[in-house]
Amino acid sequence: MPPEEEKSPLARAQERLYAPTGSTPAAAPALDKKAPPPPAERWTPPPPPPPKKPRLPRTTLFLIGAAVFFTGALIVAAGLILFGGRTVSNENIAIEVTAAPTAGSGDTVDLLITVANENPVPLSGTLLSIDFPEGTRSPENLEAELPQYSDTLGEIPAGGKAERTVRAVIFGAEGQRVSLPIRFEYRTPGASTAFIKEAAHEFTITTSPLSVSIGSLSQVSAGQPFDIAVAVRSNAAAPINNAALVAEYPPGFALRASTPAPALGSLYDLGTIQPGEEKIVRITGTIAGEDRETRVIRFTTGTRAEGSGALSVTYTTAEKPVVVEKPFLAPVLTLNREVGAALAIAPGEEVSGVLSFANTLDAPLEDAKIVVALSGTGLDPTSIRSANGFYRSADNTITFSKETIPALVRLAPGQTGSGSFTFATRPASAGLRNPTVNINISVSGRRINQPSAPTEISSTVTRTLKVRTDLAAAAQVLRSGPIPTTGPHPPRADTETSYAVKWTFTNSVNAVGGAVVSAVLPSYVRFSGAVSPSDAAITYNEATRTVTWNAGDVPAGASPKSASFGVVITPSASQRGTSPVLIGEASYGASDRFTGERIEGAIRELTNDLSASGGGTGAVQ
Repeated sequence: MPPEEEKSPLARAQERLYAPTGSTPAAAPALDKKAPPPPAERWTPPPPPPPKKPRLPRTTLFLIGAAVFFTGALIVAAGLILFGGRTVSNENIAIEVTAAPTAGSGDTVDLLITVANENPVPLSGTLLSIDFPEGTRSPENLEAELPQYSDTLGEIPAGGKAERTVRAVIFGAEGQRVSLPIRFEYRTPGASTAFIKEAAHEFTITTSPLSVSIGSLSQVSAGQPFDIAVAVRSNAAAPINNAALVAEYPPGFALRASTPAPALGSLYDLGTIQPGEEKIVRITGTIAGEDRETRVIRFTTGTRAEGSGALSVTYTTAEKPVVVEKPFLAPVLTLNREVGAALAIAPGEEVSGVLSFANTLDAPLEDAKIVVALSGTGLDPTSIRSANGFYRSADNTITFSKETIPALVRLAPGQTGSGSFTFATRPASAGLRNPTVNINISVSGRRINQPSAPTEISSTVTRTLKVRTDLAAAAQVLRSGPIPTTGPHPPRADTETSYAVKWTFTNSVNAVGGAVVSAVLPSYVRFSGAVSPSDAAITYNEATRTVTWNAGDVPAGASPKSASFGVVITPSASQRGTSPVLIGEASYGASDRFTGERIEGAIRELTNDLSASGGGTGAVQ
C-alpha cells in the first residue's frame, strides 16, 4: 500500500491546516466530488497602541489660567484709563458743601451746594433736598418754619455741575453738633427708575440765643425753705417768641412757690423775649436728703411746643449742685412777712425781719449764738434797730445770744425761739445803681453728746435783697410845643379843637426795658396822627381806639423820656360848661432789668382843663 493511503483523514486535515500560505492544496478526498474551499489565512496579532502624550499637573494649569485672567484684566483696565469707561455709577457723582464749620444758634446759615456729574452721560430729572432740624426758620420770615428745602437742578451734562445756595435760620443748644442730611435724586438715559445719592453737612452751634444763669445757695439745710433765681437772657438779634424754661428738680425737692407760676408741669412760660431782655423766674422750695448729700437742680431753656409741657427747640441747659446739710438750729428768716431771698424792696422802704430758730438735734444745745450781718449798697446803716438783739454799729451786726435771749443758754431738743430787727434801704435820691442788701446769718453753739463732752458746731445762711427801681409815668395836655394845635380854646360846640398829649417816663435806680403806656380815646376825640419826636413808636388802633407808646428802654438816673401825640376834639352842645375828657386812664408797665420784677401803674384820665398851667378851664362854650 502506498504511503499516502496509510495516512488517516485527521492527519490529512491537520496538514492542510498548517500548510504554508500559497501552497497548493492537496487533492480533495475521493469521496468529495466538489472543489475544496480556499485555505484560511494565517492569524496575525493586532498592532500595539500608539504611545500616550504626557499630561500637565493641575497646579500648572491653575497658574496658567490665573496669568491669562490677570493679563486680560490689565488690558481692560489700561483701556479704561486710556480711552475712558462708559459705565454710569453713583460714585461718579460728587456733592460738595461750602459753609462755615460753626454758627450761632438763631443765625442765618448759608450753604453753597455743588453737584458734579463725572459720568459719561447726562443726568435728568434731578431733585436736591435737605432736611432741617425742628425749629428751623426761614430767613425771609422768622415766623415761618422751614422743615425741608427742595429744588430741581435741571439737566446736568456729562462732566458738568450745578450749584444752589440754601439759607436757613437754625437753632440749637450751645456746643451742639448739627447734621443736615442732603439727598440728590436723578435719572439716566434709558433708565426707568430714579437713583439717589446721599451726603451730609455737619457744623457746631457756638452760641445760644438764650442764656441761663442760676442764683442760689450752694449749701442748704434739709427741710428749710431756700430760693432759686433763674435768669434767662436773650442774646439774639430778633425777638424770640414762645420762650420757655423747664425745671428738673432732684428727688426730695418740694416746690413751695414760684413767680411766675408754672404753665404746665415744671414748664415756665416766658412769652416773647426782646433782644437783650432778661426775664427771671423765682422759685422757693425745700429739699430733703442725707447730711452732706449733693443734689443737682437743672434748668433748660428753649421755645415751647404748642399745647404741651415740653420744648420744641432746646437752646441751653444750666445746672446748680446743692449740698444738703442737716440743720442743728434751723434758722428761718422772714422779711416783711415773706420767707426766702427772692424779695425786692423799694428805695427808702423799711424792712421788718424776724429770725426764728429751733434745736433740731436729739441732744441739748448750749450757749447758742446767732449773728446777723447786714451790708450792701442799698442799706441805710442808720436805720438798723433790734428789740431783743445787740446792734453793733462798727460792723452793722446784730447778735442774739444768752445775754439778750435767756433761752439760748440751753436749748432742749425741739425748743424754739425768735429774734427781730428792722432796717431801711437808701432813698432813690442817693444815686444808687443796682443796689442790694446782703444778710449773712451765722449760727454757732455747743452740742452736748452722750459722754457730756461739748462739741462746737456752726453754720451760715446768706440772703440777698435787691432794691427795685422807682419808675414813674406822667401825662400832660398841651396847647403849645412841637405839635401844632388849632381851633378855639376854650372849645366851642360842634367845632374842632386840637390838643397835644405828652407822656413822660422817669426812672431812678435800675434800668428798665419794655416800657409801654396806652390809653383809650373817647368817641368824640380822634387821633390826628401827629407824633413827636417823629421816630417815636406811637401807634393807634382804630378798632379799639387805643393809643400806645412803646418807649422801650429807660436808663436809670437819665433825663426823663417823653413823647407826644395830637388829638382833635369836637365837643357836643350837651358838653357846654364842662371840661371834656381828652384821654382815658392810661396804664403803663416795664421790666426792672436788675430785679426782674414787672412794674405796673396807672395815670389818671386827662381833660382839656389847662388852669394848672394858666391856660383856663377849657369849659365848652
